[in-house]
Amino acid sequence: MKNQLNVVSLREQVYTYLRRQMNLGALLPGSTINIGKIAEQLGISKTPLRDALIHLEIEGFVTILPRRGVCVNALELKDVQNAYDAIGMVEASIVVDCFEKIEPSHILKLEQLNEIQFQDVGKNDYSRLFNTNIQFHNVYLDISDNELIKKFILPTKQRLYDFPRQNYIKEWETRNCKEHALFITWLKKGNPEKAANILKDVHWSFEYQKKFIKKFYNMT
Repeated sequence: MKNQLNVVSLREQVYTYLRRQMNLGALLPGSTINIGKIAEQLGISKTPLRDALIHLEIEGFVTILPRRGVCVNALELKDVQNAYDAIGMVEASIVVDCFEKIEPSHILKLEQLNEIQFQDVGKNDYSRLFNTNIQFHNVYLDISDNELIKKFILPTKQRLYDFPRQNYIKEWETRNCKEHALFITWLKKGNPEKAANILKDVHWSFEYQKKFIKKFYNMT
């Protein structure tokens, strides 16, 4: 059992390392991962590395090409649209299904996190924006006891923002905060359907956000 736990732990460490390399820009979309080279750099066998790569392929970060290596996937506009549609539907359904579990303390936390985002955007400080935004949405996602759904959402969001991007759009980030505020308003009014619609039809609506999405990802 001890050896098995060590293997699992090593696989997770390698997975985290590869994700970090993507985030830092060391592994860019379209590039090829040299399994042998990375295994040598890390001083590990190829087994935990391959296990980590299988995990990354399941989440959409890479494609394993038999006898040709591993390619880091580029993010296409259709990928973004699919992610937005899926996240919007899932988050909206959780808000409606779990509304009775949302306490005043959850509302307060949402307000505090959104205020932090407002302040950071106002100061053009985007260093913690992604993590703060994840925390905001997790306030109500964590209320759900559907672990499978929660495991789906985070990798999908990370897929959207994992590679380094410097082109944050202040107008878009400000609007996102205002959408958060409107979402909170409907929660406070006791209307989960309206709150869910803000998530599905506005905040995570690809069509509604398309102009900014294309600019953010430099897509035409």
